[in-house]
Amino acid sequence: MQNYNNIPEDFFRELTGVLIYDNNKISYIDQLNNKFPNPEDATHKFKILPGSANRSIPTKLINRNIIYSPDISFPFVDLSVKNRDHLYEDFNIFDQFAVVLVSNTEMMMLGNDRFPLSISVTDNVKDDGSGNDSFSLNISGDTILPPSVYKIIPTFKVLFFIPPIV
Repeated sequence: MQNYNNIPEDFFRELTGVLIYDNNKISYIDQLNNKFPNPEDATHKFKILPGSANRSIPTKLINRNIIYSPDISFPFVDLSVKNRDHLYEDFNIFDQFAVVLVSNTEMMMLGNDRFPLSISVTDNVKDDGSGNDSFSLNISGDTILPPSVYKIIPTFKVLFFIPPIV
């Protein structure tokens, strides 16, 4: 019998960053064995505004197989012409990516070379003077592997948070 402790944690878990990799950088076997990629191999690194990300990883059953369907979105608020051009060039690409979500306490790996994820760009520019303009990056896809979770070690925090992010 398995006993579960249902006591809340004594801290708030919050998504603080996203590392995006080409799907060929994370093999199916590495993800299965919880072998996380080097943060320096990420093609894109995003710092997330506090409380701005939406994250959901529902499961569904297809042909008696459990499928995980991550649905993650976060705003990108630096809307210079250069950045907008880069977002459109680098993303709106389907089945090409693997990602590592970074929270204040752990990392979560999603996608690999056999089950890559898609990233699309949504234009949320309102042109109404409200100051709430942004582009949203939307990460989605299906995979048969459950998300791999890893407790963050101090070395990773240094690698991820000290160098320039974008």
